[in-house]
Amino acid sequence: MRLKITLTLLIILLGLLTFIFYIDPWEDRLEINQDDSNALGSLVVDIDYLRISNLSSRQSLTLERLENGWMLTEPYRWPANAFAVERILTQLQFLDTKVSFNTDRLVQAGSALSDYGLAPPELSLEFGNQGNRNTVGVGHTTEIGEHLYLLSADRSQIHVVDRSLVDSLSVDIEDLRNPRIFKSSIFEVDSWNLQLSEANNLRTRVTKTNDQWVFETPIRTRADTLEVNTLLGKLLELKSLRILQPTPVDLALYGLEEPFLRIAMESDQTREALEIGNPVDQEQPSIRYAKLENRPTVFEMEIDYLSEIENAQTNLRDRRAFEIDTEFANSVSFERGGTEVFSLQKLETDEFELDEWEILIPDEEQGIQRQKGSTVAVEDALEWLNQIKAVATSSTSGFINDAPTAADLESYGLEFPEFSISVTSNRIRDQEESLEAPKAETLLLGDPNRDDRSTRYVKLAEEDFVYLVSNDILEMVSNEAFSYNARQLFDFPEDAVVNRLTITRLSNGEIILDSAMDEGHLPMDLVNELSPLTINSYLNDNYETTITIAGKRQTWDYLLSAVFQWTNGGEGQSETVELYVSELTGGPFLAGGSIDADSVFEFEQSFIDAFSSVVFDRAMRNVPQEPFDPNIPLPDDQSETANATVD
Repeated sequence: MRLKITLTLLIILLGLLTFIFYIDPWEDRLEINQDDSNALGSLVVDIDYLRISNLSSRQSLTLERLENGWMLTEPYRWPANAFAVERILTQLQFLDTKVSFNTDRLVQAGSALSDYGLAPPELSLEFGNQGNRNTVGVGHTTEIGEHLYLLSADRSQIHVVDRSLVDSLSVDIEDLRNPRIFKSSIFEVDSWNLQLSEANNLRTRVTKTNDQWVFETPIRTRADTLEVNTLLGKLLELKSLRILQPTPVDLALYGLEEPFLRIAMESDQTREALEIGNPVDQEQPSIRYAKLENRPTVFEMEIDYLSEIENAQTNLRDRRAFEIDTEFANSVSFERGGTEVFSLQKLETDEFELDEWEILIPDEEQGIQRQKGSTVAVEDALEWLNQIKAVATSSTSGFINDAPTAADLESYGLEFPEFSISVTSNRIRDQEESLEAPKAETLLLGDPNRDDRSTRYVKLAEEDFVYLVSNDILEMVSNEAFSYNARQLFDFPEDAVVNRLTITRLSNGEIILDSAMDEGHLPMDLVNELSPLTINSYLNDNYETTITIAGKRQTWDYLLSAVFQWTNGGEGQSETVELYVSELTGGPFLAGGSIDADSVFEFEQSFIDAFSSVVFDRAMRNVPQEPFDPNIPLPDDQSETANATVD
């Protein structure tokens, strides 16, 4: 019995000795305080250098923090992925120590650093700040638990740390580098250019001025800011697919000795240039070899919008004819054969009042005649002027000639144009600030395009460029002064009211309506449209006894007579207005004519509705039951009508 107890105690003692000398070979094992729980402590705070070396793969990578962020400098030079680097740094800074023991106890325990995978270490980390370097080694995984042995920088201690350290350090280099090629953002770029070798190294360069892009080469002209920003944004988002050769011997093998395309970006602080060479595979022309101008590393990249770049001179150009913003115009002049026909002038009004315009018509005998204009008509015309732009056809881009000779201008009908429109504005397009002094631009209208009669040649008198524009847009800007007349047809006092209203069908003299105010039967919707009468547009500045509708000449169908009565200075006054009205077409068009106003015009939709309700206010028949059933007889009144029709 005593022998069994003795043997049991001996086995327990041997187990304790084994644990003390082999598993826990330090008699003074340290209790890890919370402040000392980080294996690397302050050594990894604010470091600017990190080198990771792998013994088994014999590969190393180096990261350095420069002014513009972290940079991969080994095995090649490339901007690092900031998120991946921060993940590694966070792992190092918060590396939790489970247990620590001194290395000088290893000999006493009969073990060595190699037993822990630390001589040499399987993975070594060299890090530091401002030239000061520290190196730690990472060894084997512990037999129990997901932990690693870590040799301290001074080689005095071995720390047992979490295995996640190796996972964060074993990141693939393709994940550690930033795939973006350009570092600049769209808001930082001040100028950029494209250079195509296949187009005799033709350069397309655009620069930014007051948030607006302009072409510097091949010609100086306006660029379409939206189109430029769209393409620029796509270029800045270009990404490298994979690194091919950090230090190529012969760039000609990749088509990079004389690149197919060169893209350069410039800002206040940086200048970056991308050189694009041959396709990697001829069947996939969008995948190409490339390199940055200041780095030798060759990589693969994808750019699937090469056609946009090749046509950048056209695609990025501002197609709009006017540089000024015509919607902020204060005067418009219409000239024919070099002589002013009429002009539109904005009147000075109070800041909170609506803009008012007047029409100025030169007259040799009476001087300048002034008429009240329609703000709506003028603003509509100015809006259409803003939309005049170069249009592409099957044979042209819309930009016809950037440096025309006198003979060229004559062939376009622009040497001595038949008609021109001059606009003065205090605002440039897409800019919110007003100009210190108003700027004037004159649009010259040339001949129609012989190949496409729906287009016409135009140019600004102040510029050389000849455009091809749509005739449809030009036709929306009337060159007749009467088109801009005030839309209120009669100028009666505010207290004028319709006292009597008569509508007669002219073809047979039928009186459709004859009612007076005192009789209490006036159609008030129509009366309200007449007080005052505002028309939609003028069709002619002379009254005519016939009207052309849908290409057919016809006489007026109705005569509307309205008696207006008002009080002026205590005395009652009245005046009769006669309006000739065309037949209702069933659509949103109804023409009218007035001998007194000496004009032909188009009524507004609200008048059409009110007039129609009076003229076509007939007894409505009962609608047959739906769906129609032949077995159900019609009501008596409809049956009689049906029989009469059959008879």
